[in-house]
Amino acid sequence: MVSEPVGVRPTERCLGDLGVELPDLGVRLEEIDQPVIVSAQAVPEQRDAGGAERVVALTDRVWFKVKTSDHRAAVTELRGTDLPDWVRPSRGAWWIGAAGRRQADSAQRDFYATLQRECTTGKTVSSDHLLPAEWDWKRLAAEQAVAWRREMKSMVIRLVAMSLKSGSLAVAEFRNHRIKALVRAENGHEAYLAIIAEGVPDPQMFALLLDCVPGVAPGDWQPEPSPLAEMSPGSGEIIWSTLFPSEVANEILDLDGDD
Repeated sequence: MVSEPVGVRPTERCLGDLGVELPDLGVRLEEIDQPVIVSAQAVPEQRDAGGAERVVALTDRVWFKVKTSDHRAAVTELRGTDLPDWVRPSRGAWWIGAAGRRQADSAQRDFYATLQRECTTGKTVSSDHLLPAEWDWKRLAAEQAVAWRREMKSMVIRLVAMSLKSGSLAVAEFRNHRIKALVRAENGHEAYLAIIAEGVPDPQMFALLLDCVPGVAPGDWQPEPSPLAEMSPGSGEIIWSTLFPSEVANEILDLDGDD
């Protein structure tokens, strides 16, 4: 099994330090094409291989250095209670807390020396203010919601296209749920589409599932059993069906071909 790559995300503070414009929610912050952010993605592997360089002046937690020709940054890994329960370590454990321009001509203006002064009060060192804050967690949650929605739509379109081509039931697993699609036209009647889900108790989630079918209005769906498809849901199943015009079928085939 291929492991999920670890993303090193810039905090809101870091984005401001770098003067990076915030992308839309379809772009993960760790995917921003900026030299510091790109270079930071290598830190987890460097740490595991023993090659990451620590910011030794920040003694309250482990920070690692990121260096490009023009910039410097500090990266840390969150563990234990620092991580919200809903966060996957591969997508929310590593963060770039701060960044700045390289100042090779002055030890006083050196980025890491400046960061040390910022984090030191008397004999106390605290870099807590560099950790992700409420905005950072909200942004991560919003990105995941958008990605989840896109993944769901792609899966539904693929299932409907598969059933269109084969004339049989198409099945896929999605986030611990089994989703099925069936397109059928019998005895000269107009075609219908049925979406079947197992283990989806949340009506809002099922509504999102149906909304993934382009060209079909919410009011066009009806629960089964109905006179349209005459399907009887099995144990734990929910089935909704709709008439399936040829123009909708063609649109789905086009979308499936684009994936």
